[in-house]
Amino acid sequence: MSNRNEYLESLRRKIREERERKRKRSLESLVERILRGDTVSASGHLLFHTEPQELDTSLHRLLELLGGECGGGSEDARRNILLFLTRLAVDLASFLPEWVLKEKLDDADIDRAAAAVRKTLSELAGASPEAAQAALEATIAGTASRLKAEGLDAGEAAGEAEKLAAGSLSAYVDNMAAEIASSNLLAAARARKRGECATEIGNDYAVFLPYVIWVGGSFVTTNPVLIKVAWETDPGMWNSRIDGLILSQYRRDQLKGLLDRSESEIQEAITSINSLVTMSVVEENCRLLRDIYLATGGREGYVSLQVNPKNHADTDRMVSEVKNLYAGLEKQLEGVPNVVFKLPATSAGLQAAEMLTQAGIGVTITVSFSVFQALAFGRVLSRGRAPMTYIALMNGRMAFPARDELKEKGTPGGVEAARWAGVEVARKSYRRLYGEKKDGGEAIDPRRVKLLIASLRIYDDWIPDISAQWGCPVITFFPDVRRTYDSHERPLDPESIAEDTPADAVKTLGESEIFRQAWWTPEDGETLKPERVLTVGEKDADALFAWPPVSNTLKQFVELYDQMGGMVKARMKQLAGEED
Repeated sequence: MSNRNEYLESLRRKIREERERKRKRSLESLVERILRGDTVSASGHLLFHTEPQELDTSLHRLLELLGGECGGGSEDARRNILLFLTRLAVDLASFLPEWVLKEKLDDADIDRAAAAVRKTLSELAGASPEAAQAALEATIAGTASRLKAEGLDAGEAAGEAEKLAAGSLSAYVDNMAAEIASSNLLAAARARKRGECATEIGNDYAVFLPYVIWVGGSFVTTNPVLIKVAWETDPGMWNSRIDGLILSQYRRDQLKGLLDRSESEIQEAITSINSLVTMSVVEENCRLLRDIYLATGGREGYVSLQVNPKNHADTDRMVSEVKNLYAGLEKQLEGVPNVVFKLPATSAGLQAAEMLTQAGIGVTITVSFSVFQALAFGRVLSRGRAPMTYIALMNGRMAFPARDELKEKGTPGGVEAARWAGVEVARKSYRRLYGEKKDGGEAIDPRRVKLLIASLRIYDDWIPDISAQWGCPVITFFPDVRRTYDSHERPLDPESIAEDTPADAVKTLGESEIFRQAWWTPEDGETLKPERVLTVGEKDADALFAWPPVSNTLKQFVELYDQMGGMVKARMKQLAGEED
């Protein structure tokens, strides 16, 4: 225990030292960052690394400096200044001031700061109409891409983005502030800040993290599969981004020669590009959450990165990949990486999790659908030295196979009962992981081993994977789920994870072998015992892989990973001039 505590304290010391370095940045250095388009770290400095009592003085001096630069700078510089002021104005209207500034400032102080930023934005936009138009067009394009990810078609997304912008950057700020203020997730984040709700909010998508941060989010999942989904949503933007990364490694003539080589050599290059693309997105997300990570001493602000799904049965390859990625991120971020690595909830994954967490590297357990998986990994993770770990329960990916099984059996009410399947497994996992040992629990610390609800499902307008799971350490949202949940006001039951699932639904779910497998533990005796009891031990490795939720998910991950590789290869051919 003392060894672990010493290790964790050494990490916290490094985090404190990095934050102190950021606090010492001059306003002039922030201006340089803004001029080259780095709006994130510049805004983060004011919101997270400026003493709250000094915000007014620092902000007004920065606005003066930007006014001078805007008067004599290039068109690109003026555009970047306006984009920064737009970003900062929305930041100040969001959850972000709650992290640090509101510890010593009140709402009126924040409102005055926001008003000063908006006033400067309006004045500088009026003095630089061409730069303002360029900034507005970029803002509209980015908003339209986000809205497409939320489920709107291209036409609807473009129209909604234009409506939000309403012809000016100032109007965009006002409309975004109003939209954020109406968010149910924002209300949940504020309840968490007050100590009334334990749930951290996360983004279950590779991009568009800033919006989730605005409503209180502090976690994101990033992997090749999610990048592939995002790429298909906005191919124009992603084609350009992928092309740039490919050309950073190969000249066009080199690509042509590469594509004439053996298939194994081509696949090796594609895997390398896949990793490069993923790491680019991971680093971007790490930087977006970096200030939250530093301000909370490493308790929040993590990016979850999945290892190559093709290595799901190979412990050594997973460990080697993680250690290489961790070292690379440590160098790029110049500090302790705010990243955890996704491992499958299998026998090989259990061994990898033990090795990595003993080395102090955080993990997220994925492809997890059951109480038995959650408990096995919870015990291992709690013994490790990693500062933060997560166990993701993929609610929808278990509920849907259970639904299909009940439907095929013709079980009355089976389709409706299946909506509770993931909820009930999560509730039982929560009780067993965090309950006192005298009550049959493991007494695991939820601040270091966080149960995470993922793969949410929408049933008409009802989302029990959210409404019945508040109080769980983390819930992550896919963009369309977040949009639906925020589509109208919803009540917040901050401890719904601890409530009982309707008894009739559990009884009906007992007709599903998939549900019984996910729910049962030896302490239950013969109650809902599955026909074949699975474990994450080596003896059950093949049987666990054959279990429908695990098998379906892993196969899909591998398939989507290969499809992304195919998309990368198509871009390589395009750049080599082999395709029109």
